[in-house]
Amino acid sequence: MCSLDSSAIKNVDIQPNVISTIPPFVLYSCQFWADHLAHTPSEDPSDHKLKEGVKFVMHEKLLFWIETMSLLGKAYEVYSILNMALSWEVCLQLISLQNI
Repeated sequence: MCSLDSSAIKNVDIQPNVISTIPPFVLYSCQFWADHLAHTPSEDPSDHKLKEGVKFVMHEKLLFWIETMSLLGKAYEVYSILNMALSWEVCLQLISLQNI
């Protein structure tokens, strides 16, 4: 990820490489997706696509998201972001963390 050679990482400052490789919209999305989700009404009939997107991220892309947060130096925020996402009432019905 981010064109990093895993054998050379321990002595290299990876932050400039991370910032220059990951697009700004991905950096923002990784950090604030749960904030937006928690403030999204779940009664809208068109939210089926959103529900499917959340389910896809939780089941298929969760490890990539955690890796990106780690590269950003924000792995400590993963737990609170997931808790915020789970505060979205529909999330509890869609995603059982026992299945992840």
